[in-house]
Amino acid sequence: MTTRPVKLAFIGTGSWARSKHFPALTYLLEHPDKLPGIQLSLQGIYSLEPEMARAVAVRVGFTRVYDSLDDLLADGSVNAIAVAVVPEATGAVVRRAAANRVPIFSEKPPGVSAAEAQELAELITVPNLVAFNRRFAPLNNRFRTLVNGMEGAYYVEGHFLRHERHDPAFITQTAVHWINYMEYVCGRIQDVTVERFASPENETLNTVAHLTFAGGLRGLLKVFPCAGSQVERLEVHSASQSIYFTGPYEAEAGQIIIDRGRIRELIESDTEPVAPEIVRIGIVEEYIEFLTKTCAGKVARSTFQNAVNSMRIAEAMEE
Repeated sequence: MTTRPVKLAFIGTGSWARSKHFPALTYLLEHPDKLPGIQLSLQGIYSLEPEMARAVAVRVGFTRVYDSLDDLLADGSVNAIAVAVVPEATGAVVRRAAANRVPIFSEKPPGVSAAEAQELAELITVPNLVAFNRRFAPLNNRFRTLVNGMEGAYYVEGHFLRHERHDPAFITQTAVHWINYMEYVCGRIQDVTVERFASPENETLNTVAHLTFAGGLRGLLKVFPCAGSQVERLEVHSASQSIYFTGPYEAEAGQIIIDRGRIRELIESDTEPVAPEIVRIGIVEEYIEFLTKTCAGKVARSTFQNAVNSMRIAEAMEE
């Protein structure tokens, strides 16, 4: 088999990159069978924290540490770029990386606002993947397949709950994950009406959004940053069956329950307990798709272009 070399440069060394991205790349280097026809090499890394970048390079196996973003972009051997920086810097970094005309992998959100997301979607014409990892998790995709096989689905309800989160941009930077996943499962959200109310103990706002999807499906999404639970749930109802999904999150493996009248079927994650979290929650699969498809010029299931509407809905819910 002819192998295609992918020489990846990485931008960022933050906590999410260290806990998820670098372990995923290490996993793939240790499991080359997951990347058939691909010869992956970690060409180099750049960070505003050079000491951290050097430590990561030694631990993960990046060939070099760039002194500046200019140095990285001037490296003609690089044919793929991954970006995992703070949301406020993502747009500026991706704009510069896009000028190199190589495939781009970018952590979400795809901009700090719907306007920036739209701008980047229009600007970035190279193959790209935005890391909405819920679209890539194995159990999440099994749930999507089950929903797509339902006849006459008429209502969907989502819950995105966290404990003691007071981030002012919680919806556009975090809960947008579940908005994006609901669109992946049910189609484009067309209209949204929003109710917001403060938690009794503090001023953090909880949100209830009534949704209408392009196909006419009605729905609801509850985003509570200060709840007793930390969980991601989705349920879809038709006259003949109801499907309930609890997504994998941290140590939670996730499960699917299908009710057909008095008959109940339980589907548990088939990746547990063997697979590490980075496999269960879709981080590894993001990179597999990027390296095997996006870098070959094919359209990924999550891009700057199809993320714009999720940001529009998130912004409407946050404002």
